Amino acid sequence: MRRGSGFTLIELLVVIAIIGVLVGLLLPAVQQVREAARCMNYVNKIKQNALAINGYGDAHKSLPTATDRKYQGRPPHNNGWSTFVIHIMPFLEMGTTFDRLDLGTVN
Repeated sequence: MRRGSGFTLIELLVVIAIIGVLVGLLLPAVQQVREAARCMNYVNKIKQNALAINGYGDAHKSLPTATDRKYQGRPPHNNGWSTFVIHIMPFLEMGTTFDRLDLGTVN
């Protein structure tokens, strides 16, 4: 009796086990690469914000303040208030969004 030239069940299970081990080794490496890319994304966003603040400083000869309205006592509820984030928007390539904002009495 002649045996066929196909895989036996044990050979197939060994191949599946080897593939499983290789995938198990590969997944943590892929996760590390994803985490590194995510960290680089955050670092780039921080750099963009720093450059935008410096750009604002160059254009206005002063750095943006936390708020741009002085008040006596308790401030009114968002009446003419804005933060530095709004003022650095043109330097973050968000000029069209900045132009659409109605800042009211804010300078």
